[in-house]
Amino acid sequence: MEKKLLSALMEDYDTALKNHGLGVRHRLYSVQRVVMLIKRHEVVGEKYFNSQILADYFLELSEKSYSGEITERYAQEQRYASERFSHFVNTGEIRGQINRSGARVELLEEFQAITDKFLASDDFHPNTRNDMRWVAHKYFDWLTSQGYKNLRGVGAMQIQKFLLYCTETMATSSVRNIMLYMKKLYEYLYASGKSDSPYAALLSFMVKRETKVPKVHQADELGALLEAINRETVEGKRAYAVMLLGTVLGLRACDVVALEFSNVDWINGEIKILQAKTSNTVVLPLTTDVGEALEDYILNARPNINSPQIFCSLRPPFHPLKAAVTIGEIYRDCCKAAGLPVSKKFHTLRRSLGTSMLASGSPVATVAQVLGHEEVDSTKKYIAVDTKHLKLCALPFTGIKPTKGARK
Repeated sequence: MEKKLLSALMEDYDTALKNHGLGVRHRLYSVQRVVMLIKRHEVVGEKYFNSQILADYFLELSEKSYSGEITERYAQEQRYASERFSHFVNTGEIRGQINRSGARVELLEEFQAITDKFLASDDFHPNTRNDMRWVAHKYFDWLTSQGYKNLRGVGAMQIQKFLLYCTETMATSSVRNIMLYMKKLYEYLYASGKSDSPYAALLSFMVKRETKVPKVHQADELGALLEAINRETVEGKRAYAVMLLGTVLGLRACDVVALEFSNVDWINGEIKILQAKTSNTVVLPLTTDVGEALEDYILNARPNINSPQIFCSLRPPFHPLKAAVTIGEIYRDCCKAAGLPVSKKFHTLRRSLGTSMLASGSPVATVAQVLGHEEVDSTKKYIAVDTKHLKLCALPFTGIKPTKGARK
């Protein structure tokens, strides 16, 4: 089979599944099962399918299943989906029979044609295209259940009823996505003459996602995390360097995994990285403690392999770390050793740094620059965790008299 970019392969895979007889729901399920494998390619910048990454992924699934982090059933499903995708990459064919039990009825021909043209109207990212396909299918399927065989007679009232149906049957975050892609759908329908209006106002009202106060570590907890690391071992030297990159510099797990020797300027004392999330470059100071931890790991613990990446596996065959999940596992092990609630959310260290900087009086703009945020608003959310200064904003009850009948 001709070698293609992963983005193109995902589109071809979805088409092949459809031709093999899968309904929309099962196609989405099959494609989403492969997304975890694709993400492992993206982390290391691999644009083509790589069998070694597949083998490493299978090993990771086995280790997590053995440790109890995931169920054996989940591991088997992920392996099967990945093997089927690998077979398609190598042969261009879908392997094996597919269970169609419970598959949804396909869309009416006219609605299916609209959906196909809508998805082909722009160069959408494969993940975005899958979400848009799901929303379009759900909307047209709902219209069919209401007796509509085409878009004639469909207008604002029908859109409102559909959105009301979604709010009654879905989580708030899902409704937000429905709104986003319904707006895109109707922009396309209006531009192509299939609707007399894009219904921009109707599809533009804000759907507020539920937000929680983010978890952060206090100074004593950060100290406990670092103190719990046995820095005399190879594993401990790697863990200490990784944890300092999170606690002192606030690097994301994906950027720690991708950190290369060329990113570290030992002479000028800087670390310069291209952030994977934002594609923006950020320059951070190479503090003494971070520099010494990296030096200790590189000279005394890192396996001698020819790779530009700094962090590598601990056991042979040695290779550069390929997934950010490994950084989360290092953080999890440190939490266990320190007697703190176990978590794999390495991002907590980044939030802790941002919150502590704000609490110490650093301007929001400065914190945003250090963390590499594109917008200051991304940093302002850390203010919600700065309880010390939030207390200063609380108003006293002086002068507020209880109304008649109120409890004293």
